[in-house]
Amino acid sequence: MSDLITISNCKNCGQQIKAYNFCPDCGAKKITKRITFKNLITDFADRFLNLDNSFIRTFIHLFTKPEEVIDGYIHGLRKRYVNPFSYFAISVTITGIYGFVVKDRLNELLVNSMSSLLSKEQIDAQLDSLNVSYQYQSVLSFLLIPLLAIISRLVFLNYKKYNLTEHFVIYLYSYSHIVGLTAILLIPVIFLSSSYFTVAFFPFVLYFLYIGYALKRLYNISLKKILIKTLLFFIILLILFTIPVIIGYLAKIAEIKIF
Repeated sequence: MSDLITISNCKNCGQQIKAYNFCPDCGAKKITKRITFKNLITDFADRFLNLDNSFIRTFIHLFTKPEEVIDGYIHGLRKRYVNPFSYFAISVTITGIYGFVVKDRLNELLVNSMSSLLSKEQIDAQLDSLNVSYQYQSVLSFLLIPLLAIISRLVFLNYKKYNLTEHFVIYLYSYSHIVGLTAILLIPVIFLSSSYFTVAFFPFVLYFLYIGYALKRLYNISLKKILIKTLLFFIILLILFTIPVIIGYLAKIAEIKIF
């Protein structure tokens, strides 16, 4: 059987490409060889392991110069880096794998760490909440990003550099980046640690440090100013997460009094 395939039209857009190696209309490469295992490995290496690859470049530059990646996208740079929604999708995939791998171990750590502090019913409620977070992790992440963007816009209200939608882009990149990376780093820590508190709260320290770093670079402000902004951000976020707890507690007290 021949290893060559006769191609006269682009498989992506239908444009005639008989005399071309690349489609003049959409730019897709003309594939004339049958697919083999070697082709698959080569394609994977070109797409994900090549140092010139946009994903590798985006990943590295979000550490070294996040302002170039994020501000560049906001101002029209589209080809050099992975777009924020694709980067978010990659992060969700990584965190989904992370949840699958560590779910049972995290539940075990929670039970061991909380058994002397909470009742069995309270521990069961915590486990249910944790399992829901695993099940709807991608949805929760996507809902959290607009909330973070709104808080961030409020914190930087005296700066006119970025509007609310642009803050959304900032967090699509920065939140996706640090959450995906932390998920990878935490896998060995979870299996070696004996404390649920360590693996539960340590990621939040990394989140705030990285996002603070990214915002400092984006706004080009002093360390003192970004520390104040980060503290204000944390206070607002804490208040928003505390309000439902307080409402639930008051509702429970009212219910007890009525009955």
